[in-house]
Amino acid sequence: MKKFSLLLFTALVAFSISAQEVQNVSQGTVYLKNKASDNWYIGLGGGTNIYMTQGENDADASFGDRLGWMGQLEVGRWNSPNWGARLVVDGGNIAHVAAGIPAEQNWLGGHVDLMYNIINAWGSYNPDRVYSLIPYLGIGYMYGLDEDWKKPNPDGDLFKGQNQTLTYNVGLINNFQVSKSVGIFVELGWRVLQESFDGSPVSGDYEYDSMFTGTAGIKFGLGGKQDFTPAELMDYNLINDLNSQINRLRAENEQLRQRPESCPECPEVQPVVNEAVYVPNVVFFRINSAKIDRGQQVSVYNTAEYMKANPDAKVNIVAYADKQTGTPAYNFALSEKRARAVADALINEYGIDSDRISIDWKGDTEQPYAENDWNRVAIFFVD
Repeated sequence: MKKFSLLLFTALVAFSISAQEVQNVSQGTVYLKNKASDNWYIGLGGGTNIYMTQGENDADASFGDRLGWMGQLEVGRWNSPNWGARLVVDGGNIAHVAAGIPAEQNWLGGHVDLMYNIINAWGSYNPDRVYSLIPYLGIGYMYGLDEDWKKPNPDGDLFKGQNQTLTYNVGLINNFQVSKSVGIFVELGWRVLQESFDGSPVSGDYEYDSMFTGTAGIKFGLGGKQDFTPAELMDYNLINDLNSQINRLRAENEQLRQRPESCPECPEVQPVVNEAVYVPNVVFFRINSAKIDRGQQVSVYNTAEYMKANPDAKVNIVAYADKQTGTPAYNFALSEKRARAVADALINEYGIDSDRISIDWKGDTEQPYAENDWNRVAIFFVD
């Protein structure tokens, strides 16, 4: 049992240290790394307890006579939406009804727990969720005192011969989130103690006693963020497509580099002015999304710079959706959202006059590219 205690304590300490070092990962979802000062909280609560031994159970006493009182102060941190750790300092009064031991016993102690949010882990993370069910597992320590909050053996050393024990703690926390920084909790716990903690001279069949606890209280966030932000991962197909374009452009540049620097005189070619001039700027979107990724903002920026340099130019934004996903009606609406998102970026982020911008959307009725994934796109045309 001592080896188990040491192993569990080491795991809890390692978890607390790693909370500041590793990226948050929860059920396959990667979350942006929070600061070391984020996701801390403090809680204050109180409640009752009942001591469980064969002698207590056999005594002729009502359930109410066996209830003691207790209070607790805790400080904890969530390392991810699923996992957290906390330190609890607690104390209270145990009402004994078994024969041969004092009727009351006070105590002080604490425990370190590893917490697991079942709702987030088995469902999906929602920072605005009201209710969470959180089991915990930990180890701790309790020091027994007499009814006057003094050592039970006043002539002994502080620890030697006194009522004290390591504890093994499990329980369930019902958390009700009022706001991002305020929550209410109802906690049910069970802890295992050394049989000698209550001072009973009677030895039973087991080496351990136990105690059930029930507390309720309030928690407050300790500044900083109290939630997690999912990382927006690029579509791997889109990354591969962009890499293919880069490799193609590199190959074309290499061919141009190998051409001779001079060429024979050629007859002058009269320029041909087209009514519509294509601007080689496109904005690719992730599947089922109308949000412009950070890596695609450069296309919007280049178009805005072109329009600022050419005050008479007007742009037409045509958006599409790929044909292999979604229904025609859904894709038509999605392509409209994509066109409007690009237009809004030009207007709101780069100050382009809305009168110079027109939009159109084709859904999946037209596919400008042979590659299906490339058709999640908005294309700029300049008049």
